[in-house]
Amino acid sequence: MSIPPQEWFEMREIRRRRIANGVWIPLRLAQTTQLPFACGPETGVLSGEELYFANSVAFPEASRARAEELGWMDIGLIHSAGPYAFKDSYKPCEVYQRDDEEDLGVSFVFDQHVGAGHPTVWHLSQDLIMALGLIREGPTWVRPQEGYIDVVREVHNDKGEMKGFLIRSDFLRDYLAARRLALRVAVYRQRTATLLDASHISWVETGLADEQRHDRFQARAFPTSADGSLLGGVAVFEAWRTDVDEGDEVPVFPRENDDNTDGRSYQFERKGETVTRVDGELWREEWIEPAPRSLRVRGDEPETDIDFIIDGAGVREPSRKLNDEDIGRYLWFNPRVVPALAGVRGAGMEWYTEDTGSVWCSPDYPVHFGVNQLGLINVYACDVARLPQWQQRIWAAHNILPDGGVSSELLAAQMRSRPADTDAPEMTLISEMSALDEDFARIYGVPIFRHHDATSEIASKVHRFRAVDEQNLLALAKDIARLTADRLDVTAMYKAVGKPDRTLGSLKSLEWLLGHFVSADQARTLLTPLVGIYELRLGDAHLPQSEIAQAFALVGLDRSAGLIQQAKAMIDAAAAAFAAIRTTLNTGQR
Repeated sequence: MSIPPQEWFEMREIRRRRIANGVWIPLRLAQTTQLPFACGPETGVLSGEELYFANSVAFPEASRARAEELGWMDIGLIHSAGPYAFKDSYKPCEVYQRDDEEDLGVSFVFDQHVGAGHPTVWHLSQDLIMALGLIREGPTWVRPQEGYIDVVREVHNDKGEMKGFLIRSDFLRDYLAARRLALRVAVYRQRTATLLDASHISWVETGLADEQRHDRFQARAFPTSADGSLLGGVAVFEAWRTDVDEGDEVPVFPRENDDNTDGRSYQFERKGETVTRVDGELWREEWIEPAPRSLRVRGDEPETDIDFIIDGAGVREPSRKLNDEDIGRYLWFNPRVVPALAGVRGAGMEWYTEDTGSVWCSPDYPVHFGVNQLGLINVYACDVARLPQWQQRIWAAHNILPDGGVSSELLAAQMRSRPADTDAPEMTLISEMSALDEDFARIYGVPIFRHHDATSEIASKVHRFRAVDEQNLLALAKDIARLTADRLDVTAMYKAVGKPDRTLGSLKSLEWLLGHFVSADQARTLLTPLVGIYELRLGDAHLPQSEIAQAFALVGLDRSAGLIQQAKAMIDAAAAAFAAIRTTLNTGQR
């Protein structure tokens, strides 16, 4: 519709919604948006805009009764939080005072008026930032301890000017609970438009009003000119001084009186094309109540608990009962839990031995894990139970019945205090490639691998837990190929031993290089696992099964083993290949 309908001015959809029920709560807001309707004489809509203003002050229970009486004129945008020095006291910027020197509440947003020529600077409470553990990223404040989730969003207009702060409701309520406060939000909403014809609005003559306690709405229409000026009679009064002496270089003017002033008044009729301005306005005050508990700031126990399967009969125990160093129980998890954890921003993984390591959603909460003989993940129950609840939910979603026993290397480390003297192939692959790169640079003056910004990201994806299904096993092969064959520098190899008489790919060029130190058959054998992995990279492009099977055979995988074991073996095969290549090059230089 090209003309704003009556319902738009009545704001019924806005009036139905409560701020307290929203995901994002305005702490302070001064937002002006243009009409969602085309403007111009041809559309019948000359001008208009929509305003959304809000401000908030938090109050302790002792001040709640007085705060109930405060409205838009007390805590709305007209209230600008800031410091003030009285003769005998000082009001910090966060303190709200209705009457001088009487503290009633606290503000969380402060607008600083720097001076003429400078835009107003809006500040978010440092206490709120530090209590919730937030850091700023552009126009957003995020919490790294919860996967960098957005907690506070800055609102800017098209010119980049600050126009407000919105905060995620559950984080705000957690903070309010810790400080034993409730937030009072005062809101003013307006929808206005200047129309050539407002006859479709039923209350254009009478207006519309709906007033309740802390909730007042009114709509009205009145004639105006096209430029927004009021029509009708206008009275003008002018006054001036009569004792001005232009020749007096240092004039001093006495107080005004009838002898040194004069004036005149007159009236005129402002005429023009009559149009109609239609306004809908809403004033509302709401309470945002604190949460029953403060899990983040105060560290309260959660109201509900998450349970985990603890034995083969499927018996479950709540995490609060498992949160004990002496619990003596292990939990089993589907290996899909690792990609789920790794999908959280700030997550990471580190290997300790061949089948143990640690994984985390946030660096403050690493979890020591082991991989058992079936490729399942084992974790000591207490290590999961002590995690923040949002992380426990990820683990609980992948908790399964025990099977295959507990990882022998995890038991060796945690129960026997004898960590295994083994290395994970994921770490061995990276270390062997790095050593080969260093040796090649030492011998020939240039590294054998090309390095780019995505190398670290690709390397972080090369782990056995990628193989949660057949397709992801092939995706792992593709990333190993990207990390290995695709980064081989053909020019560097040709510089070392000369260029062949035909164009070769990266692996064939490496085979040409090795052929200068061992027989052609031996060179081909050294590269066989890497060739198989390279061919598997196309496995998700619907290659014939016979070709995929042949590629798996080149890698040397046991297809009857579990997918996690196959992925581990694939990485191990690549690591062993580079170890052998490195040995061949070093031996050939002696």
